[in-house]
Amino acid sequence: MCGKEQERDELRAMFTGWLESLAYRVRKNYLRDNSRNPLSVSLDEIAEDQFAVHDVQRNGEPDSFDFEEEQLSAAFANLPAMKKQILTMLFVLEMEPEKIASELGCTVQNVYNQRSLALKRLRKALEGGEEHD
Repeated sequence: MCGKEQERDELRAMFTGWLESLAYRVRKNYLRDNSRNPLSVSLDEIAEDQFAVHDVQRNGEPDSFDFEEEQLSAAFANLPAMKKQILTMLFVLEMEPEKIASELGCTVQNVYNQRSLALKRLRKALEGGEEHD
């Protein structure tokens, strides 16, 4: 009987090890999937009164923040497509430079260079020295 008990203990140990590794992989996959796809809500599900509206000063003119926002939007629209895409991936999608480089098929250093150049152009455009390609 000693042999059967030992065999059963070995099977129990193997099953326990398999179950622990399975639980670890399931947890790891769950955390990875949830970090990629944060909870989101469709725009159709949001009431119109919850949307942000532009504040207007009492005399009917937009405040300086709205003006800067329009200026930033125009400066961003004048950027080359690659710089727009990299800034969007970095700041809107909050992606890591390594992930962006792999998706765009370029080096991580190129992502950093393009980001730096794009921010310099935006800064220059916002300061009044409009720059175009």
